[in-house]
Amino acid sequence: NAFSPEELVAWGERLERRLGAGPDDDPVDYVAELKIDGLAISLVYEDGRLVQGATRGDGKVGEDVTANIATIASVPKHLPKGAPGLLEVRGEVYMPTSAFEALNRRQAEAGEGLFANPRNSAAGSLRQKDSSITAGRELSMWCYQLGAVEGGPRFGRHRETLQFLAELGFAVNPEIRVLATLDEVHEFCRSWQERRHDLDYEIDGVVVKVDDLAVRDELGFTSRAPRWAIAYKFPPEERT
Repeated sequence: NAFSPEELVAWGERLERRLGAGPDDDPVDYVAELKIDGLAISLVYEDGRLVQGATRGDGKVGEDVTANIATIASVPKHLPKGAPGLLEVRGEVYMPTSAFEALNRRQAEAGEGLFANPRNSAAGSLRQKDSSITAGRELSMWCYQLGAVEGGPRFGRHRETLQFLAELGFAVNPEIRVLATLDEVHEFCRSWQERRHDLDYEIDGVVVKVDDLAVRDELGFTSRAPRWAIAYKFPPEERT
């Protein structure tokens, strides 16, 4: 949905009702994350070694792109000693705006067609049969979520999982914020809608998540999505 304060308020009211909170209560903290306009990827590590990189696909079945993922400098190939025996990490692969512009300059100089946008360029680069082509595209990845973990520490909050990922060497977006109220969340969204082009990567919205993992379990899922998270997409932009 396009972002609107009304939708945010409605989501917050649903959370309050499910948690038994009053209208003046702030029952949870929220984690606000920039919604990266890239390609969703799942990384799997066994005994500290990257063994698979796959597109998220329909959430159950994706495309194996391990060889190409291994060319991305920001993706660790080996984790520090003491890492969980099995670790799944979810994130977004993207092409920085500067890399996209450099790619199109090279395309123009070679008399070849230009790419439409960084997202499509990133997706096409990850699906190259020749991983050396992918390596030359300067892709990067922001990691934002733990998946399956075996042999790792226990966490109580989403912010702790992000800190854990950073300690293992994964790139975690520096603009993620923990916020105490929905008013603060709304201001975060409004601010980034105005500043979306200040970054060297494209964003198309904000993802808001409940921080407390036990509360997430209590809220559960609908048939299509978690009740503890909501994504707002910024209004589309027209470009020539």
